[in-house]
Amino acid sequence: MTTGGRPRRLNRRTLCKQSVRISVRGREPTRGRGRLHGQVALDTIFRDVLTGQRISDLEKVDGNGESLETPKTQAIPDPETPDPETPDEPTAAAEAAAEPATTDEQAPPTTRKGLSRRRALTVLGIGAGALIAEQALVADGIPPTTAPAAEARSAPPEPGGYAPDGTAGRAAAVPLDAVELLDGPFRQNQARNTTYLLFLDPERMLRSFRANYGEPSQAEPLGGWEKPDSQIRGHMTGHLLSGLALTYANTGDGDAKSRSQYLVSQLAAFQARDSSRGFHAGYLSAFPEGYFDILEQGKSIWAPYYMIHKYLAGLIDQFQLAGNTQALDVASRLADWVDRRTRKLSYQHMQAILRTEFGGLPEALANLYAITGNPATLKTAERFYHARFLDPLAANIDPLEGAQCNVSTPKVTAALRLAEETGNERYWNAAVNFWRISTAHHSYAIGGMGNGEVWGPPDVVAGALSNYNCEGCVSYNMLKLTRLLHFHAPGSAAYMDYYERTLVNHMLGTQDPGSPHGFVAYYTGLSPGAHKQVPANYFPGADENVFATDYDTFTCDTATGLETPTRFTDTIYTRDPDGALRVNLFIPSRVRADGLTIRQATSIPAVPATTLAVESGTGLMTLRVRVPAWATSASATLNGRPQALPSRPAAVEVTRAWRPGDELLVSFGIGLAVRQAPDSARVASLAYGPVVLAALTGDASRMPALDPSSVRQVSASPLAFEAQGTFGAKGDARPIPLIPVCDVVHQPYTTYWQLA
Repeated sequence: MTTGGRPRRLNRRTLCKQSVRISVRGREPTRGRGRLHGQVALDTIFRDVLTGQRISDLEKVDGNGESLETPKTQAIPDPETPDPETPDEPTAAAEAAAEPATTDEQAPPTTRKGLSRRRALTVLGIGAGALIAEQALVADGIPPTTAPAAEARSAPPEPGGYAPDGTAGRAAAVPLDAVELLDGPFRQNQARNTTYLLFLDPERMLRSFRANYGEPSQAEPLGGWEKPDSQIRGHMTGHLLSGLALTYANTGDGDAKSRSQYLVSQLAAFQARDSSRGFHAGYLSAFPEGYFDILEQGKSIWAPYYMIHKYLAGLIDQFQLAGNTQALDVASRLADWVDRRTRKLSYQHMQAILRTEFGGLPEALANLYAITGNPATLKTAERFYHARFLDPLAANIDPLEGAQCNVSTPKVTAALRLAEETGNERYWNAAVNFWRISTAHHSYAIGGMGNGEVWGPPDVVAGALSNYNCEGCVSYNMLKLTRLLHFHAPGSAAYMDYYERTLVNHMLGTQDPGSPHGFVAYYTGLSPGAHKQVPANYFPGADENVFATDYDTFTCDTATGLETPTRFTDTIYTRDPDGALRVNLFIPSRVRADGLTIRQATSIPAVPATTLAVESGTGLMTLRVRVPAWATSASATLNGRPQALPSRPAAVEVTRAWRPGDELLVSFGIGLAVRQAPDSARVASLAYGPVVLAALTGDASRMPALDPSSVRQVSASPLAFEAQGTFGAKGDARPIPLIPVCDVVHQPYTTYWQLA
């Protein structure tokens, strides 16, 4: 937590550069008992497998052996209308579970002496939200600050912009409809995904909702995690709402909008029938409301609030990106239901509930607050602050070992959004410290994280390689977080260096380019002989030569995969505080800004250069082109004339009155780079510029040895290399083909080698 000195605004921030303390307390769950999506102990399923993930098709049990399948024989009572005056007491077990692992849990920060609370918040540049936040803390049993209570105002925060972009993004984000992908891998990826979004049958996607509201349906049931007896049925529909809205905003596809309108109208109709089903007003889901009774009783249930997050996020996207006002009404009613459901709970009881995955629900609530200004929504969002995980991060302690990556990362993005809306420094510190700790000490060469979906000890890479590395959902969430942090500190190179590395090597490569519907791989394995495929731990016996199927292998990665390509345009360009247009990513695209239409033509890394050409319009503007960390040098020409640059520029910057025909060519030095694993100097990955190279080693199960000096380029397009590799104890030597890991499809590959 920051103390002393002048308060800083939360609209633009710099990286936190503190040393990290490693915590052996507060792990959740403990090492060896890692949880997939916050529920099932890994070693209860696959004790003999390196990762041991939960399989949704098998019986799910928690550490006490209690079944996590949808209750069949147990009657699920419909809870009575919550009475805020007489809150239910948590069970003794839940109370015990609520105690934080550390004994020095920090109370919310107090306002510095010499400033009134209102003045301090004004200096922080936040506004009435911080006053609302403190009232939420008091209502939930958290000790208040020592300053006098302040009146919460219901005036909405500063309007404008896309709420998920946060406060800094109001000025920094370039609208989705201002950027167009041009031909290349990213556009092709996006096109396949659009085809899939429009292929998915709305009636099949609504089937479980209809069943929950007593309506018949002739549609076929879904598979995977959307099976009729899955406890998280319905989450794909929320992601579909977001994917369609983002597609419409970016491409103007009318079919995407019309499908969206139908889905929202049906969800609104279900919500309107709550009373007829015994549900409380505002409830909306594909499963009974009684699941939340089970959760509040401290019993095992698979992530019901995670589903609420997906619906809320999709509805917000429908309102803000597709102009669907009905979606906002449904979202507001659903948020009110969450408020009434949770306001009766004590702080300790709520913290116990937060041990079960809840996704990015507080982020969605903070976004909804940014739209409506309803103070109750912000109070509700703050109740979902998971102190056990986030407080150590706020104190600059690394609590990641043993924690489930995709359960935890959305909590951090939510903390950042809450920091923006409330001015709470603890939330801000948790987000900044997490990003630095996770990217510096818990990530692989491709930017992904996790082995068997959990973080291991810090700085262990060579000792944590498997075919279950780097779940796609984790990188999806890390890119969202990184983007928000970049808005606060656009001059901090680390954010976009990580963003590019993860986008190009991991996220682009999760899609199968040979599938017309752009099926995505759940994991991107990094061990010798890794293979992108349907996750075998969830779907044993599935065809290993496909990444997924249309309806039968739905998982959370299928769901986020509906969104990832729709977001490819959102960070290529951003606006700096001085109004400059910043070029962050080297992706063929067209952008409209300040009356200019600019085309970016690039084939990096095949040709390490990008050209920015004005196609139409005239006007004064600053172009600021990022110089990436992988570049060994940088040079630029404007209309063929060399431009003077510093010896090691952070960016190439040109300010001028631009006119049609102007061309800025930025060229980079590029080369091979060996990246040693932090836990073994003998183990390394190999990169060429921004791309990590994978060796096509066949089914080799042992890590081959490679001589970096033997690497030679054999093709520029497609990019390909060859190196001399040695296999086995007998020293079997042969040439090994090397290609970008994102280009590997249906082939065994190796990303880390022993250095010869």
